[in-house]
Amino acid sequence: MAEPALKITRSDIIARGLLCRCPNCGQRGLLATWFRLGKACRSCGMDLARSAGIYSGTTSIGYVAAIVCVIIPVCLLVVSGVLSVRAGVLLGIFGSFGFIVLIYPAMLCWMVMAYHVALPEELPVNGGRPGEGE
Repeated sequence: MAEPALKITRSDIIARGLLCRCPNCGQRGLLATWFRLGKACRSCGMDLARSAGIYSGTTSIGYVAAIVCVIIPVCLLVVSGVLSVRAGVLLGIFGSFGFIVLIYPAMLCWMVMAYHVALPEELPVNGGRPGEGE
């Protein structure tokens, strides 16, 4: 079955998501606070409630990001003797926590991006319903 022509393609959605922009209109306005998505995009009104599972998805991204960007480098510093084990453990714990807090807004945007990359036809511009959640 051929995919219908999309006004906003998957590559557009990825580019917008990486920049924390709305997958539908491309403008900023997805976040209500540092740790929470808004109910709808402030620019185009696209309902964000459809992106179910957003918060559990950020947990998965956060674990992987913390392991790759904090835990592995700290382990390498401990093994090479640059850091003591105690310093490595403390840096790993507090560094991971701080890193996740720092990138949490981006993780929320990336989950919206992942949802719409999988289901681009749900974007209002691509024919999806613009109204309240399903």
